This record gives sequence, C-alpha cells and structure tokens, in this order.
Amino acid sequence: MPSRAGIAMRCVGTGFIALDIIRAALDENTTLERRRAGGSCGNVLAILSYLGVAASAVGRIGDDVAGVELLADLRRWKVDVRFLVAEPERRTPRVIQETFVDARGRARHRFSRACPVCGATMPGYRALLAAEAAPVADALPAHGLFFFDRVSPGTLDLARRSRQQGALVVFEPSGIKDEGLFVECLRASHVLKYSHEWLSGLDALVNQARVPVEIETLGVEGLRFRACKSGRTGAWQHLAALQAPSIRDTAGSGDWCTAGFLARATDDEGWVGRLGDTKVVADCLRFGQALAALNCSYDGARGLMYAVDRRGVLKAAEQLLARAVPKLPRDSSPPPERPRSARACDVCTSDVKAPHA
Repeated sequence: MPSRAGIAMRCVGTGFIALDIIRAALDENTTLERRRAGGSCGNVLAILSYLGVAASAVGRIGDDVAGVELLADLRRWKVDVRFLVAEPERRTPRVIQETFVDARGRARHRFSRACPVCGATMPGYRALLAAEAAPVADALPAHGLFFFDRVSPGTLDLARRSRQQGALVVFEPSGIKDEGLFVECLRASHVLKYSHEWLSGLDALVNQARVPVEIETLGVEGLRFRACKSGRTGAWQHLAALQAPSIRDTAGSGDWCTAGFLARATDDEGWVGRLGDTKVVADCLRFGQALAALNCSYDGARGLMYAVDRRGVLKAAEQLLARAVPKLPRDSSPPPERPRSARACDVCTSDVKAPHA
C-alpha cells in the first residue's frame, strides 16, 4: 500500500504529448536540430519528474521512429510511460519549433505543424478513447495530482475518477470545441489555468462550474489568479512577471509555471483543502514564474533541464525570488543535438516503423 506521501507526490497526466523538433539556423546551409519530448502535457510531466514529483503519462502515440525518440526522452527524465501506447500503423504527434532573432535583435520562436522543408503536415493529437478510461484508471498507480490539457469524453472520465480518489485535478485548456463538454471538465477540476493569448472571456463558463482556483497567464505582464471559496469568487490578484537572467527562447514558460506551481504546492498531505488560501496559491505561482524565467536562457521548452541539475535550478529560483541575479551555465547538452543540412526534411522518419528486436 503506497504511503500518503507517495500518493501526494505522484502526478498522472494526459493530453498533448508530442515530439518537439526544435530548429535553429546556424547559417543559410546548416540548422541545429534538437528532438525532445514535448507538448504541454509532456512538458509538465517531464518537469515535475525532474523536480522530484513522480509522473505517469497516459496517451496514444505512433509506433514509429519519432515515438521511440519521444519515449526515450521521457524515460531519461524518469517519467512512467507504461500507459503511453505506441499504436501500430500510426504516426507520433510532433511540433516544429523554429528559433530566430527578429529585426530588432530579439530572440523569438514560432510553432508550426507543417514541415518547413517539404511542407508535409505533422500528425496531431489523438484523444484517449472513452472505452479505455475505466481500464486505464484501474491500472494507474495511486496519485495525488491529475493534469490534463485536452477535452474529450475519455479524458473527462479519467479526471472524474482521479478526483473521486482524492487527487487534485488541474485543467489547462488551449481552446474550446464543445462548450458543454468543456464545462463538465471545469466541474471536474480544482484548478483552471489558461493563457490570455489563446482563451479569454471565460467568466460565464467558469461561473457555471465554480472552479476553486482560476489562473490566467498574461505573457510579459505576468499572470492573475482568483479563488472561489464557499461559493463566492474573490477578486483577481496580479503577479508581475519576474525578470529573466537572459532571453534566448521563451517557449515552455507556461509549462514551467504550471509544474513549479504544482511541485511547490505538493506536500505529504496534499493540498486540496488549502486552495482557498490565496497566500499559498501566490507563493506556489511565484515559484513557477521563477522557473519559467530561468528557462528563457535556453533553447526549447525544457532546455533548462539539460543544462542545470535540480539542485542548481532550485538555488537559482530562490535567488531570483530574492531579487538576485543567478549565474546560469551554458547549455552543454550533447548530441543528438547535431547540425544537419538545412535542406534535410524533418519528417523523413514520419512513416518509418520503429525498430524492434
């Protein structure tokens, strides 16, 4: 029987889990390419595991080379991938991220589902099937956190089952397709977090569900949050963004904020009962913001993890929170971050089956 502490310190997540293909041009003929596990759910789970919270991924990927790369990277960070099914004759979801410097000399990034070389469309997310939710739920390890970022009947069922077992349920949507299903996902959740860039004007829907904590990220303006307690929704509270030591790539900031928020809040007893304490929520979010700022010094949504160990990151985050400027090492992570021809097609392994022994 797992201990109460062990249950609290485990997160199960399902949603967008993909292979990130991070491209940075070295010159007009050569591009540096990194291939890492990504997607918002994949990033949050990997970061939580890195921070010491056990993480289990649930989802569907393809039985192809990209899937092998995705699984290998998640395993590197000790994410439990037993429930991440590699389906035969399917292609693994992936996202292209290109980093560049704009006309004003600012580091920027853009995401795409189209190969910048051949124009092929990247395979996308496939939802957990409703029929799979019950057997998956029965097989999952006991957990104190449940994270999801996509709306589907199967995912909603899994979220409800986790909540019934006492888990803190966190919902981080990027859009609304089915308003009725979306509201049911809100009702199953303790925490709603979303980006103003992708979603806004959710008051009417949130009021139907009375989500205990609502968090809206505001980009360079930081974020705001409010709590609902005893049926009454409190006022918005604003937390300004923390100054990043340097800015190389801002991708993944929201994922680091989410993971930091959850890792800081998780303790031996869990914390569902403390959601109404705005000081606790603010402290946890501030820690998440510090991690997000630190990651801006590196390429990719989780570049910080490949350059600095957990102890170093925690120390740097506390320095940043104390308004000191931490010194961060360069990203010295080894290949597979290898230069390749700018003319090489990123999706050349899309339909290649994974090698089997």
